[in-house]
Amino acid sequence: MITYSCLFTQHLQKLIIINCLFCLFFFSNTNNINAQKVQVRPSIGLVLSGGGAHGIAHIGVLKVMEEAGLRPDFITGVSMGSIIGGMYALGYSADSLQKIFKKINWKFILSNKIPENKVIFLEKNHFSNSAISLPISFRKVILPSGLINGQQVENTLSFYAWPAADINDFLKLPIPFSCLATDIIDYKIIDLKTGYLPDAIRASFSVPSIFTPMRIDTLLLLDGGLIRNFAASEVKEMGADIVIGSYVGFNGYKADKLQTLSGIMEQIAMFRSLTDFEEERKVVDVLIKPETENLSIFVFDNVDSLIRRGYEAALPYKDYFRKLADSLNRIGPQKPIESILDKKTYTFNKIEIKGNKSYSDEQILGVLDIKPEQKVDKYLITDRIELLYGKAWFDKVKYRVLPRNDSLILVIECIEKPAAMLYGSVHYDNSLLSGLILEISIKNLLTQRSVINFGSRIGQYYKFELNYLQFIDRNQIFGLSANLYSDNTLIPLLELRGDIGEVLSRNFTPGLSINRRIGLNNMMSISANYENLGLVLHYISDVHLKNLSYNYITETYDYQVNSLDNKHFPHKGTILNVSASTSKLQSAELETDTSNIDFRLNNHGKFLFQRFYTFHGSVNHYFTPQDSKLTFLFGGDVLLITRSDSVSAQNNFYLLGGVESVSKRSVPMVGFQSNEIPVKKLAGFRTNLDMELFENFHLNLMASIFAAQEAYRSAGFSLLTGIGVGAGYMSIIGPMKIGLMYGNYKNEKYFNKIKSYISLGYNF
Repeated sequence: MITYSCLFTQHLQKLIIINCLFCLFFFSNTNNINAQKVQVRPSIGLVLSGGGAHGIAHIGVLKVMEEAGLRPDFITGVSMGSIIGGMYALGYSADSLQKIFKKINWKFILSNKIPENKVIFLEKNHFSNSAISLPISFRKVILPSGLINGQQVENTLSFYAWPAADINDFLKLPIPFSCLATDIIDYKIIDLKTGYLPDAIRASFSVPSIFTPMRIDTLLLLDGGLIRNFAASEVKEMGADIVIGSYVGFNGYKADKLQTLSGIMEQIAMFRSLTDFEEERKVVDVLIKPETENLSIFVFDNVDSLIRRGYEAALPYKDYFRKLADSLNRIGPQKPIESILDKKTYTFNKIEIKGNKSYSDEQILGVLDIKPEQKVDKYLITDRIELLYGKAWFDKVKYRVLPRNDSLILVIECIEKPAAMLYGSVHYDNSLLSGLILEISIKNLLTQRSVINFGSRIGQYYKFELNYLQFIDRNQIFGLSANLYSDNTLIPLLELRGDIGEVLSRNFTPGLSINRRIGLNNMMSISANYENLGLVLHYISDVHLKNLSYNYITETYDYQVNSLDNKHFPHKGTILNVSASTSKLQSAELETDTSNIDFRLNNHGKFLFQRFYTFHGSVNHYFTPQDSKLTFLFGGDVLLITRSDSVSAQNNFYLLGGVESVSKRSVPMVGFQSNEIPVKKLAGFRTNLDMELFENFHLNLMASIFAAQEAYRSAGFSLLTGIGVGAGYMSIIGPMKIGLMYGNYKNEKYFNKIKSYISLGYNF
């Protein structure tokens, strides 16, 4: 094995030969005998291979080079090497790269998923809440490709490459750079030196069967490592005299590892790349191979460990690097690199939209809300792209900056989803029993800027909701909507005219509303609804009562916030609902075994027919301490209903109990059955501690305390407390939750204090 001292001797000989040749040329040229002597400084080329997550080890190699004072003059990269090499070429230091790579949420950016708090409020109901999610047309169902289109990773690259957004020649970066991709049409190496830098890097690491191919002009590009995983020849062509390489790619399997189909297929797939590497390494002067074999190439969270492996592998060459840097500096100073990382804003002369058919330029520009000649920074453009993607119009939406003559063009490129989406799943719990969940979302069906959402839970206890929303402004902030809601829910125990038993609550509510979206996560609305609320007895009444129904006109103000990062088992964020309404009874009907009696204002019987008011506020706030597996929930509810004298005279009560809300009038409280206790006033607090023991498996402890005035009481409050313990698992069919709970309530006569709960699958 050649030691670094031998390497230094070899390269010192290179430097001497170069200077001797120069001197020979100088003294043989009599016409320039008196000219000023010019020394030529040899240049350093750095080659960074692909290798999945193993490529993070390159940062450790860069750390050693920095400590030795040796900076490359040219960089080439393939796959993960193109990400690290491209960012280093922009001017990011090794320490900066380490911080960035640790900050990145790899689980999200290496997928098509985004946190729920990046989804626009109206789409949150559908987001990550179905076992199947299929785009549909009126002729056929379209099956998804199953590949990652790179939505998140491309936007992340654009964010960090923002300082070079107006540079389309990679040789003009602070450190000249190029990366390799494979053209899968002609199956040849493509050396990417020009264009939009994030696009070139994305093409270079487009691993087959994981990422979709990247189209650049007429080329269809995949990972450069398919043919050449180590671009040493290319860095020599750029002008490098001395080549340093860091290789973390596939090394091939021996016979004992070729006993499985996957091993054989990987060996065959990488055979050409392996053969090519044996040729490419011949032009390398220093080859560093970090020991990364026992770490997965698919796990990107081992940032510190991988960087340490790279650092340890390069450390034996540190003294050689230092001596080489000193020798080069004696020949001549290295050209300083231009600092561009402080470049914050651009102004664009024009904005172009590409790829849109169903959604007009005006719609997209309205949401984007960026105008020519406006100063734009990376935070603003990232926020607006996330807003566009969160609209659920697109399978992919991205931006690129295009210098054109003396102008700078902002190009928005999008791949549209079909206008209609079908969502489906199954659900079971011990309060609603089994049900089929079907939802449909249709955009721009009748008019531009319109959305139709239909959701249903089909089963013994059903729920249907239909909403037609028409945005009325260019930025799609204000909307008018027509709504229809209906449900059929069990109240396990309700007292009506001296009888107690199970009662079905059946509600039918059409209405109109004005909505205002505030950012991604806030919604405000004012609505007017006609409410038909019914109670159907599930027992034989001593007074022969069969059902009651009430018809109201209700005006409501709602303010809602949903900033959760995940709908199920969230780690951070807030759910807030504040509702204030006023209602006026229009008519009521009482049905017995022998008669139907209608009540109106001029024949009101026991019904007051007086306006009443309802205020309900609910909040749940989640937070997770840094680097912790624990998530804490703190929340509570406040409810106040005026003019509520009895259940049978006014159907204006809420229902307390259950681990989760099962209807619009439900207030969850651990320790009690869903909808167990009808209340008209309450105030309470809940807390929850969730521990993620391992990925997707959770244990939780729950507790709550409420003071409530039951619907049948005219004064006074009861104190209720509850505790619970449960387990949860995020499965392919949705969240699965089971547990036991204990409720303490002095008026509880018909249920055990210890209760169980179970919930399986996504719900609506």
